[in-house]
Amino acid sequence: LGWCFGEAQGWMFQACSPRQIENYVLPILEGRRHECYAITEAGPGSDVEAIEATARREGNEYVLDGEKWFLTGFNLADFCFFQAKIAGGSNDGAHALFFVDLDTPGIEVIENPPFSHNFEAHHPTVRFRNVRVSDENRIGAEGDGMSFTHAWFRHERLMIAARCCGAAERLIEEATKFVQSRRIGGEALSEKQLVQMMLAESATELWAARLMTYEAAAAQDRGDDLKALHARCSMAKLFASEMAGRVADRAVQLFGGRGYRRDNVAERFYRELRVDRIWEGTSEVQKLIIARGILKRGLRGNLG
Repeated sequence: LGWCFGEAQGWMFQACSPRQIENYVLPILEGRRHECYAITEAGPGSDVEAIEATARREGNEYVLDGEKWFLTGFNLADFCFFQAKIAGGSNDGAHALFFVDLDTPGIEVIENPPFSHNFEAHHPTVRFRNVRVSDENRIGAEGDGMSFTHAWFRHERLMIAARCCGAAERLIEEATKFVQSRRIGGEALSEKQLVQMMLAESATELWAARLMTYEAAAAQDRGDDLKALHARCSMAKLFASEMAGRVADRAVQLFGGRGYRRDNVAERFYRELRVDRIWEGTSEVQKLIIARGILKRGLRGNLG
């Protein structure tokens, strides 16, 4: 599981200046530059509104300060998107987003802890202290930061749902091959009805998650209402990540002791899928987003 290539998201072409597209966005597509996202903080966690990082304007520059956690891919990146609140001026407290080259003075890795999964991308804690960037590095206007972050979250949550569907498919295929070849008392393990039920439950949940993910992606392409899209992406991420966790658990069980070995696909996916219920907003946060959407817009206002 992981990421095969960098991707420039659609909102970047709408929000970024021609200079920013030339210097940052297009190089992502061409593989010449790699990015990471500096948004999560120790205190606020999934509550992006409550971040404490600041951006203070001085002349034609901004001075950025803050400690960011879980900068996924920092070790592979040469620039980041930095989310902060404006400090001072008429837009005090408003969110803003910046391009920050990672060789800029004032950026320090505080820790780079190991995680359960084996991704090439690391997730360090990084301190930004008096980091100066040109006002040309601000994306959009002061106060636009959250709208870009919401677009980023919608995209990332759909990508998590898609990866979870792919992982579940691989797990079901591998577990099916194993139970068909594993013989107990002269009979294939696949002949046991409890084993068949586990495969059936997994396949049914995968199909439901896949349909939900595809429909959420199609709604994005159709240009449906943004607030409804936000809820649908949360639904897809919530259901697919929880589904994949259940499928991985069943796969480990079907492989038995072999499923607990580190060289087994079920064991690896069991570890690597767990984070999908946490990052880009925990399952609990997704439920809050979905529920609030229903209370504000009704069921049809979210599902169509």
